[in-house]
Amino acid sequence: MARRDESTLGGPSSFSSLTDWIRCLPPELVLQILTYLPFEDLLAFGSTSRLNNEYHIVSMKRLRLGVFEKRVHSIISLLQAGWASPDHLGSGWVDQEAERSYTISVVQQPVKSTKQWPLRGSPCHTVYPRNSGPKLREKPQSQEQMIRIQNRIIASVLRRYGPSLRNLEFMAYDLNTHGASALGTRCQHTLRHLALRFEHQHIRDGVMRPSTWLHPAPGNEAWNLLIGIGRFKDTGLNSLETLILERAGITPWQLMMLVKKNPNLTTLKLRTCRGAQPEFLYWLGGIRHGLDDEMGQLHGPTPGAKLEVLSLEHCHRLLEYPIDDRNSLKDQECDKGFEWVRGLCNLRSLSFSESANIPSELVDRANKLIWKIPEVTLPYCLHDGNAVIAVDPKWT
Repeated sequence: MARRDESTLGGPSSFSSLTDWIRCLPPELVLQILTYLPFEDLLAFGSTSRLNNEYHIVSMKRLRLGVFEKRVHSIISLLQAGWASPDHLGSGWVDQEAERSYTISVVQQPVKSTKQWPLRGSPCHTVYPRNSGPKLREKPQSQEQMIRIQNRIIASVLRRYGPSLRNLEFMAYDLNTHGASALGTRCQHTLRHLALRFEHQHIRDGVMRPSTWLHPAPGNEAWNLLIGIGRFKDTGLNSLETLILERAGITPWQLMMLVKKNPNLTTLKLRTCRGAQPEFLYWLGGIRHGLDDEMGQLHGPTPGAKLEVLSLEHCHRLLEYPIDDRNSLKDQECDKGFEWVRGLCNLRSLSFSESANIPSELVDRANKLIWKIPEVTLPYCLHDGNAVIAVDPKWT
């Protein structure tokens, strides 16, 4: 993907001569050494021989990939997701965790040359695909066209590195069947941690309308390729331990199937997600059947029994009906509308941050009296009548 500077690396021949001694080392030690190489050097190492190419592919365990129209979109998205910090962008400091991950940002080649932010030594690497790697062959004219470009790039990356990846995070505008097919076939049994981030509220120019970010992406059959059902039964992910979905168009039924296909899932984080609805939540807590069975109490293990972290942020359809009588509820019934939480017996962290129509007082009371989860994030902060509330003068 990245174009390397042969004057810096000494050219392929000199790099090859420097890596000849690696052939004498055990493979386990070689792979350990390669985890500390910068991205450009890892690619250069892989180009020196067939054996080294195999080494560099196998060593690619953790990858963060973002595809954007503009560099400023990329920078802000990296900061918001925690992939980078201002220190990373302005200095050479890299923390230990970042050294073992490769963060690649693919942006459209600017028409005019612009001053680049210093990224020397940082875990973030910007690729202008016109020069190398997956290419943005045309300037996107619509949202659908940009989504096709983004998925074409992730598919080309997964065709090479998919089987070796254990941790993958992908930033784009949505998932289509092209990207989902590569993900469901190339990462089928090996991927442990997956984050699909399709929410970028700071992007207000280009092909995306600002209002797009307020709602989940439209539903589509691409998610069926991650599940492995119907005509896609030979694909699908089944070894996930962490799943993070932001502005995902996955439906409640598709989300049920995806969780069911990954029984080792311990962390589930949903933000602005179409599938975060009562149909899915009551199934997750073992109260209702949600697939092909009749309503009623589930028999056997609760689908969400292994979950340790559950985040439902900026999700506004979590309740079946409004809770108007919360102040008159008895202590043993004070989690009305959230009875499904009781079935998540191993939960250590639960978040409803920014989720509308949920009374913070009810969640706080239910956790103190019934759930007793160590860490609960309320939809909005509780405050007493004497608290100072800041008001924007423009709205007064």
